[in-house]
Amino acid sequence: MDLLKGASIKKHYDDIEFIMEKYNSPQAAYRRKELLEALMVHVKKTVPYYKNITNLNELKNFPVVNKNIIRDYFEEFKSDAYHDEKLYSRYTSGSTGTPFRIYYNRNKKNRNTADTLYFANRSGYKVGQKLVYIRHWDQYNSKDTLSSFLQNILMHPVSKLSDSDIQGLMDKIAEDPSPKSILGYASALTTICNYLESKKSPPINANVKSVIAMSEYLSAKSKEQIKYYFGVEGLSRYSNVENGILAQQFPGGTNFHINWASYFIEILKPDEDVPVAPGKPGRIVVTDFYNYSMPLIRYDTGDIGCMGIEDSFNGAPYLERIEGRKMDMIYNTKGELITSYVTYHLLKYPKIKQFQFIQENSNTYLFKLNVYDDFDMETEMIDEFKTHLGESAIIKVKYVNDIPLLLSGKRKLVINKMLEKQKGEHAIDK
Repeated sequence: MDLLKGASIKKHYDDIEFIMEKYNSPQAAYRRKELLEALMVHVKKTVPYYKNITNLNELKNFPVVNKNIIRDYFEEFKSDAYHDEKLYSRYTSGSTGTPFRIYYNRNKKNRNTADTLYFANRSGYKVGQKLVYIRHWDQYNSKDTLSSFLQNILMHPVSKLSDSDIQGLMDKIAEDPSPKSILGYASALTTICNYLESKKSPPINANVKSVIAMSEYLSAKSKEQIKYYFGVEGLSRYSNVENGILAQQFPGGTNFHINWASYFIEILKPDEDVPVAPGKPGRIVVTDFYNYSMPLIRYDTGDIGCMGIEDSFNGAPYLERIEGRKMDMIYNTKGELITSYVTYHLLKYPKIKQFQFIQENSNTYLFKLNVYDDFDMETEMIDEFKTHLGESAIIKVKYVNDIPLLLSGKRKLVINKMLEKQKGEHAIDK
């Protein structure tokens, strides 16, 4: 179909492959520069939000924007050049549960398709394989019966991950001998693996060729479980609805390889729009080369990450780690910022089905746990986390039957109520 329509997706795929595989070549560097300069010219001429801003001759002079700014000036972010063209809406409720909508032009939509094919191919997926897709399906993203059949997609709702749901899904994929790939939220994949482990299940003979986790980071334990149960290396992907695939792990490593072919990514200081040093955490800020209908230039994703440059893939800078939203960062009892991934130590306790970690104030923490009936390691768990959070930490445990889903279909694993309270107080002061 792509060939009959002019092979746009194939041309995009070849361009992505060239820029990614030949990142350090003069030709690839020129191509990236060309994409950025063309975008800036287009924006200055056709996007109302930028028309009255002077000195936009370099990317660093463009203002950093975020969801709130775009919502407030929604019409001004639309390009005048695309009023009469068919556009494609993308909608997300986001990790905060606040709705956010953006529009793609056709070329952006095709670029995203090519990005998906390239990064999926690097993980082991081939076009035509069955894709077991575990996510939140709603009226905005669900595929009709014909589309799911033609694209060979098995849509499994993330809301259906009870023990019987998981067993039914495993039976279904095992009955199908064709090669397949699994794509889903990391928390959903972890829930599946923990169920299989609790049942002492043998490896699943389902001809799985790749497993990709999105929205959250796969823990080391989850990676081990995926390797055991599905026979492939579990990889994490960093993406969002408003842009697309920003970075992904490749087999054999833990670094997130940035999609430099379609985006320019900066890591900026938490409270200043200037770059941080390599290896230091900062805000992940994205410039999208291809969305000309509603350009996102220096878009603050709300996520925190660290950029690395040593031992890189083809000389390209990469993300060493991605922390998630700034409000989800946590502090120990000394007031020191610590990685939210410390909560993944909970995954070593096999009787925990689901968890949610909440920092209530400077020294009080709450674990919400959905556990199996024979869970008996609360004392050991509290003792361990005092070594991470501080010996004076007050750690409370609340047992629940489920961790509620957000509107996005994801489960918020880490919440910092102390920062939420501070944010509210600052809003009142203003």
